[in-house]
Amino acid sequence: MGEAWPFLVARGRRRGYSALLVPGFLGEHGFLEETAVPLDDVSFRTAATPFGSLTWAEHAVTAGDAGREPRDEHGRPLVLLHGFLCPRGEPDDAGAALARTDALALAVYRRFLDGEEEFRAEASAPFEVGLARVAALRPVRRQPVAISAPPRRKPRRGLVWAGAGAVVAGAVAAVVALVSAGSGPEPPPPCPRDVVTLSPQSPPVASCVLDGKIVGYASQKAPVSPTPRK
Repeated sequence: MGEAWPFLVARGRRRGYSALLVPGFLGEHGFLEETAVPLDDVSFRTAATPFGSLTWAEHAVTAGDAGREPRDEHGRPLVLLHGFLCPRGEPDDAGAALARTDALALAVYRRFLDGEEEFRAEASAPFEVGLARVAALRPVRRQPVAISAPPRRKPRRGLVWAGAGAVVAGAVAAVVALVSAGSGPEPPPPCPRDVVTLSPQSPPVASCVLDGKIVGYASQKAPVSPTPRK
């Protein structure tokens, strides 16, 4: 079971459409006037609102209902938009519930016609209604999500060229070092037969290789004191 709160939206002979009967638990009721609009070719309508399910129907005011001609000052027929608000769902028998709100709305409307300018909206009390069953929701089975490996990141071209440049520079430096190491002064030639070693007191004129050693030498004609070979 659930609760149905009656409401009424209507206009008078001089006053425009406004809420005349409001569910007692509401703090504001502007949505009633915005949602409950005149119907076209249906007996009633239901709409979802932030406060629950709103169901309403039309009642064309008769001369017996109004006590005299049921038209406003512009000659338009007077119409009641009455219904109920169900905070917990839709009723299973909207027709029976609307029959109750129709009688209640007509009584409120007659009080309204007696003093339109001074009338203030009245608060309604709920009555019990059976609620329509709501189909159970099926649980949603989610498929497992396959997680792929992240793509391999390519090194930046600038870094590749920098590394290659470093390798090339190192290779060039090694080659230069090897060439530099082998490019020293050439060893002196072997000593001729007519060459004798000089004494320590005489400065050498030239150098050559004698018995595997580099020695200073001069020809026998040089003015030095030769040291005979051993």
